[in-house]
Amino acid sequence: MKPLLISLMLAASCQVLAECKPPMALDGVATLDQCTGGDSCVSAAEAAFQYSNNKSKAHDDPSVLNISLHASPWRLYDIENRILTIDELAEMAKPFIAKGVKRIVLKASWTGISPGRGEKSLATKLSETLGGLPVDGFDGFLWLAEDGSTRTTHQAATVFQGGVPYKIRPGHEVMVSMIAGWPATLEDVFLKNKDADGVKDAGAGWDIFFLCPDRALQAFEAAARNSNLIAALIRLERKSKGDLKAAAKLLSQAANAGDKKAQARLAILGRHER
Repeated sequence: MKPLLISLMLAASCQVLAECKPPMALDGVATLDQCTGGDSCVSAAEAAFQYSNNKSKAHDDPSVLNISLHASPWRLYDIENRILTIDELAEMAKPFIAKGVKRIVLKASWTGISPGRGEKSLATKLSETLGGLPVDGFDGFLWLAEDGSTRTTHQAATVFQGGVPYKIRPGHEVMVSMIAGWPATLEDVFLKNKDADGVKDAGAGWDIFFLCPDRALQAFEAAARNSNLIAALIRLERKSKGDLKAAAKLLSQAANAGDKKAQARLAILGRHER
């Protein structure tokens, strides 16, 4: 099974390198030390949560709000792999600002750089939405160490030797984007099994880990109605020919299914069209 999984990951990486051209410079290959030791392995997602809260109290500045989440250079994602807009995140941050927060750190990959074509980074967008409050981001794939320290890398491809989901040896470093990225390698399996949530997670993986927003959009549009809002938001941001009409249709489908966020976005879109 291990050679098959490695081959799947390499094939996916090569496919992305052929289909997608991220605006940032990427180079080299990184290999993750995936844990295969059974009961001794720990979930990378759980480890990342613990590591994010392992800063020494002596360095815990109450005026700084650390927000840990998943991101691509273009978008932020919530815990359910749904797009979290800058406006939504700003509203979540305002109660903390009212209590004395003076700076925000977006602890997520690629939040500190422009995705190209004169666009602003996610950190800059959040700062402007919050009236100029300083917001820091990161310039590449984010890695977390057990003590809470961070680093970034800029590899063009990442492979790991082991199974999925992503697991590590206790105390080992975590590549944050891989936590959300591995479902993309199993998209065909999810589609075959008609697993809508799996396809949705695969779409997020294409965006967050493989940095391929067009491929992510294909997955979101192939998923069930709970991904219609995500696909609509990507189309609204992309603004290519036909995107506005397609987004309105997707929003209508999600709104008719009772999605309150889709209902709100559809109302905003209607006001802009008038």
